[in-house]
Amino acid sequence: VAFGYCLADAGSTGYHAYYKNPTDKNALKRASIGAIDTLLWQSLASVLIPGATINLIVRAARFSARCMLLAPVVAQWLPTGVGLGSIPLIIRPIDNLVDALLDNTVRQFWGDQLDR
Repeated sequence: VAFGYCLADAGSTGYHAYYKNPTDKNALKRASIGAIDTLLWQSLASVLIPGATINLIVRAARFSARCMLLAPVVAQWLPTGVGLGSIPLIIRPIDNLVDALLDNTVRQFWGDQLDR
């Protein structure tokens, strides 16, 4: 489902980039680059990095809950609550990280491609 959203957003971005100025000689190139950039950004910032980060947080919370010798019900549900509670805290740092990563790598290459 998450990758379906990424694909739909990339397709929408490419479609809108192309039809913004379809007579431009670089319209198809701009649309392709926009779609690929969106797919890469969404895949990293919405699926891969948050998934790995939340998994790590939940594992650390599960380990901590075991070490604290909590009641079984608390030890079972605390890691899930910590993982869900971490989501609002990790969104902006991950988005900024992915922006910086793409700005300093592929977006420099793509900018050069549009100048040709």
